[in-house]
Amino acid sequence: MSSVPSQFVGTRVEGQLVPPRTARGATTRSVVFELVRFVGAGKFAWVFEAKAPNGERAAVKMLSRDDVQAVRRFQREIKIMQQLPVHSNCVQYRGHGQAKDHPWVAMDFIDGFTLGAILRSAKAIPERTACQLMAQLCDGFEGLHKLGLTHRDITPENIMITHADRQVKLMDFGLVQDSQGLLQLYEQADILSGKDFLDDLDAGLIAGTPEFMAPEQILDPHEKDRTRQKTDTPADVFALGTIFYQLVSGTQLFPYDKGSRGATGKQGLINYLDWRVRLGEDAIVCPPNVPTELWTIIRKSLLREPKMRQRDATELGADLRFYMETGQGVLEDDMSATIAQNFDLARLRSLASPLSTSEFASIKEAVAEAAARKQGGARIEVHADADTVRKRVDPPDMPVTRGRKTRPDRTPAKSAVTVPERSSVGAFNDAATLPAIQDSTTARGNRHAPSREKIEAARRALSSSETRARRGRVALYLVIGAIVVAGGVLAAFFLSRP
Repeated sequence: MSSVPSQFVGTRVEGQLVPPRTARGATTRSVVFELVRFVGAGKFAWVFEAKAPNGERAAVKMLSRDDVQAVRRFQREIKIMQQLPVHSNCVQYRGHGQAKDHPWVAMDFIDGFTLGAILRSAKAIPERTACQLMAQLCDGFEGLHKLGLTHRDITPENIMITHADRQVKLMDFGLVQDSQGLLQLYEQADILSGKDFLDDLDAGLIAGTPEFMAPEQILDPHEKDRTRQKTDTPADVFALGTIFYQLVSGTQLFPYDKGSRGATGKQGLINYLDWRVRLGEDAIVCPPNVPTELWTIIRKSLLREPKMRQRDATELGADLRFYMETGQGVLEDDMSATIAQNFDLARLRSLASPLSTSEFASIKEAVAEAAARKQGGARIEVHADADTVRKRVDPPDMPVTRGRKTRPDRTPAKSAVTVPERSSVGAFNDAATLPAIQDSTTARGNRHAPSREKIEAARRALSSSETRARRGRVALYLVIGAIVVAGGVLAAFFLSRP
C-alpha cells in the first residue's frame, strides 16, 4: 500500500453496516462517508474525521499496511465491533468497507480527551470522581466480556471522556483475544463469514502495552499448550486495576524506566518483562491517601493469580458501586464463608451516572495542569536507575479522536512497540529470546485487609453458625440413637414371647 492519507481527504467511501448476530430482524444496509479531515496515524492505521449524508460526524479508521497479520487483525477488529451491543460507554461500529485496497471501519466520533491527558498531570484524582470514572469504564466492557473476549490493550490512551455528556468511552479493539473461542465457533458454524479467528495469530506473541499487562499475558507465550494459558477476562481486570491505582495515587504502578534498568530497545523490554513477572505481590502497597476499604477492591484486581481477582469488569464495577454506596470493600479470599448482603441494584447502577459538574471540573483542572507543564516544550524527567536528570523536548499534542490516534507522549516508557521497540498496537514477537522466567507466585499478604473489627465479626458469625450446626447434629444423633435403642427393646420383647 503506497498511498498517503492526504489523498483520501475529500473523497467518499462506500461500504456496509452489518448488524450483530443478536440483532434479530436487522438487515445489512449501505453506508457512505465523506472523509473531511486527516486526524492522525498509528502504527497500523490512519484516522479521519468523516461526515455521513445526514451530517453526523464519524471517525473512519483505515488500514495503512498490507502485511497479512495486519490485515487479519483489522478484519478481526471489524468483526468484534459488529458483535458488540450498543452501550453508552463503548464506541460504536458504524460500518466498514474498502477504499483503493485499504480496508476501513467507521465508528462514533468522540469529541473529548483521553484518560492519559488526565494522568499526565501526575495528580491524584478525588476518590469519588475516580470511582465514578472506573464504574463507567467497567460498564463499557459488558458486551466484550459477555462474549468471552479479552481486550488486552487497556491503556489510558484507549479510554476517552466526552466533553458534551461527560461519559467514559472504551475504544480500540485491535488486540482483542477470543479467549473462550465463541467467535471461532461462530465462524465454524458460518454465523460469521471468513475464518479470521480459527488461525492462531498470537502464537509466541506477547501482545499489549507492558505497563498495563497482567503477568499471564507475559507468561502465556511460553506455554505451548493453549489449554494451559491463562489470559482471559481477569487480565483486563488487572489492567483496570493498574489504571485505577494511577488515578487515585497520581503515580504509575509499574513504571517502564524502573523495570528496564536503563536499557533501551529490545534489551530494555526483556529487562522490564523479566522484572514484572518476578515482582511479588508484597511490592504493591496501598498509597497513603487511599482508604483501606477501597484498597481491598484495588488490591484484589491486582492479585497475581487470575482466579483470585474479580472475574470480569462487571464484577469489579459491582464492587466499586457497593463501596460508593456503603463504604465497604471486599473480604479476604481466605475466609471460609461467603457473606451475602442485600442491596438495591438499580440504585447502585445510578451511582455510575455521568460525572457531576464539580467532578468534571476537577478532571479538567488536571488536564489543564498537564498541558501547562508542557508549555515551553521541555519537561524534567528522572530515571529510576540512574542519578542523572535530563531534559526532553516533547512533540506538540496532536488532535485526539476515536481510533488509533497519534500518541501525544512519545517517551520510551509510554510510546507505541513491536520488537525491538515497545507498542500497544503490536506485539513482542521474539519471546523465545526471553530468559527463562519462573512463575514464582508469592503468598498473598493481608496487610491491607478490611478492618480487624469486620473480619472478627465475620469470624464470630461463622463460628456461631458452626456451633449451631454442631448442636443440631448432636441432637439428630441422640434421636437416632433413641430410635435404635427402642427398636432393640421391642425386638427383644417380641422374641422372648413363647
